[in-house]
Amino acid sequence: LFNKKKITESIQLFQKVAVDNKNKYQDKALFNLAIIYDNGYGVNADKTKALYYYNEASELNNEYAMYNLAWMYQVGENVNKDAVKAFKLYTKSADKGHPQALFNLANMYYTGVGTTKNLKQAYKLFLESKIKGVVESNYYIKKISSLVSVEELNFMNEEYESIIEKKIDLPAPVEN
Repeated sequence: LFNKKKITESIQLFQKVAVDNKNKYQDKALFNLAIIYDNGYGVNADKTKALYYYNEASELNNEYAMYNLAWMYQVGENVNKDAVKAFKLYTKSADKGHPQALFNLANMYYTGVGTTKNLKQAYKLFLESKIKGVVESNYYIKKISSLVSVEELNFMNEEYESIIEKKIDLPAPVEN
């Protein structure tokens, strides 16, 4: 119904599923309601309702809702900025394989925002996000490769070789 621009009917159906604790699509219905209100699709945008539905869907482990909610906390969109909360939500979303959550989490480790700076963990997550198609990861993989010693890079490449399973080429250490 939503794709056919029957917004009112689709919202009613999403709301029906959203309150049904036994429906396996409850988290998806909550997420769809969040998206509708967040972006004002067929209704007036309502960031408060969007936040409510993102929270509810996140509680049901919807990785897309966790990602969007994390973004809201990271940038302070309709909530107080909270890098630690954003970090926790990105972590949960990344654990479920969300590519952009992996990238944003890697950035948090790279910069030390919301967590302790950890280039080794950032490198690993940038590799994983690159495998999942986030091409911006290349910049940070190269950057970290130039910041660590040849020995550290060799160690990380050996340690993460099984994670990447030869899906991408690892950066070659460069002697300075």
